[in-house]
Formats: sequence, structure tokens, C-alpha cells
Amino acid sequence: MKKKIVLALSFIFLFSYAYAQDFKSITADELKSMLDKKTKAVVVDTRTAEEYGQGHIPTAISLPPERLESIAELLPKDKKVLLVFYCRGVG
Repeated sequence: MKKKIVLALSFIFLFSYAYAQDFKSITADELKSMLDKKTKAVVVDTRTAEEYGQGHIPTAISLPPERLESIAELLPKDKKVLLVFYCRGVG
């Protein structure tokens, strides 16, 4: 299971790179500030559906590893939109 999650997150990373070609790590406080300022962003929760159901960032869309094939339909067409991916962290 852990290997599947690592592969899934690797796919998301590579897809995101091709999509945005500009990465930056941000803190939870920075994300909160951006959301408070209504920065145009799509927040993607890459945890399991069960974890998402237990709580998530209010505007986040759920994209668990088993739904990776549907990633393209969930992301905005505008490539200038900030994409923020989060998970449960390194484990």
C-alpha cells in the first residue's frame, strides 16, 4: 500500500510539473493567507477518501491515489491557476 501511495504521489508530482513547471513548497500558514486573500488556487487533497471525509481544507477537492486516472478532468484548464497539493506527509 505504501509503495502504491508513493507511486501515486510521484505521478501527481510529474503531472503537476508538466502542468505548471514551477514548484514551491509553502507552509500551512502561507496557504491560509492565500485562501483568506481569495488567491485564485485549486487545492487538491491527495489522501484517501476516508481521510478526506474525516476533515479537509474547505475548498479542497479530493483526489485519492485510486482516482489518478481522472486527474485531468479535475484540474483547471487555465494553466496560470495556482495548484496546491497536500497529503498526510512523509511517512
